[in-house]
Amino acid sequence: MKVTTYIINKGTSSQYYGLKNAEENQVLYSAPNNWKTEKGALNWAKKHGYEIV
Repeated sequence: MKVTTYIINKGTSSQYYGLKNAEENQVLYSAPNNWKTEKGALNWAKKHGYEIV
């Protein structure tokens, strides 16, 4: 499955990243969705066999 990142609370001190399905634009509820960095979210996706867009 192809995934992409999205930002929650953009521009605030509580900003964090999540993952969503790139084709259907739906949040991946099986993923933690609370990374402080985009790289952390992408590393988790790669580790769990997802394809990055």
